[in-house]
Amino acid sequence: MGSSDSTLDALRREIDEIDDGMHDLLMRRTSAAEKMRSIKGPAAGPYLRAAREAAILRRLVERHAGNFPKVALVRIWREIMSALVRLQGPFAVAVFAPAEFPHYWDLARDHFGSSTPMIRCTSVEQAVRAASETDGTVGVLPWPHESRDEPWWRHLASEEPDTLRIIARLPFAGTGRPEEPQAVAVAYMDQEPSGRDRSLLAIATVAEVSRSRFLAAAKAAGFAPRFVSEWQDSEPGAEWWYLVEIDEFVAANDPRLARLLEAPEGTIARVVRVGGYAEPLSAAELAGTPVPRA
Repeated sequence: MGSSDSTLDALRREIDEIDDGMHDLLMRRTSAAEKMRSIKGPAAGPYLRAAREAAILRRLVERHAGNFPKVALVRIWREIMSALVRLQGPFAVAVFAPAEFPHYWDLARDHFGSSTPMIRCTSVEQAVRAASETDGTVGVLPWPHESRDEPWWRHLASEEPDTLRIIARLPFAGTGRPEEPQAVAVAYMDQEPSGRDRSLLAIATVAEVSRSRFLAAAKAAGFAPRFVSEWQDSEPGAEWWYLVEIDEFVAANDPRLARLLEAPEGTIARVVRVGGYAEPLSAAELAGTPVPRA
């Protein structure tokens, strides 16, 4: 046997040892997740923690070195985390993915893992209903676009505790291209801060308000909103609803929410926190370019 063959054999043995070590750590991580379930007890919704998962991925991407692709690193950890969520309790994903929009299925599979049960839904209403009625189920829906048609987010514009909320945006590790499909995940859980977040507010007015006046009222309360969508129910005298995105985490006790209701001339009738998401990894982060921090 030549020296090159001996070197290759030694490297293969080293790789086998590394694989065994990685496998041991995976089994140890699984044991820790199972212990967490016994501590947490029964959950009202899925056991996943979207903000915690995002923080883990950001930390790993930031510390990563070498030529192994960061996108692949994220994909591996998403598989691990999603599989461990299933070990803690019921977990499935209802996806809006009709034949003409198959990319939403791919987004959901990439984010929630290959072993997570998925339900294909041909309408957003079907996906919302599945997430609402099936224990431990997350819904994956298209990012809400600006339109006066009946939007799916109207189902979230309620202050009742048993209301679906937006908890994540997909993809978390995308290309950053404007044409890349975007989706959100909804579930029975509140948004939690991850350290870099965006929040979504559904805001009702008693009459239609111009966009400039509406945004001025939000800015006067201390928000810097991005307009997303608007909608009015077909019932006579129904409120107008506006969906806006805020570039930060907005807590339930944020004083700006109360100030928003004090807008002049009763501009704002109600404000509902419909959830939010951990800001996805940027193309610069995934490519290894340092991201300036505020």
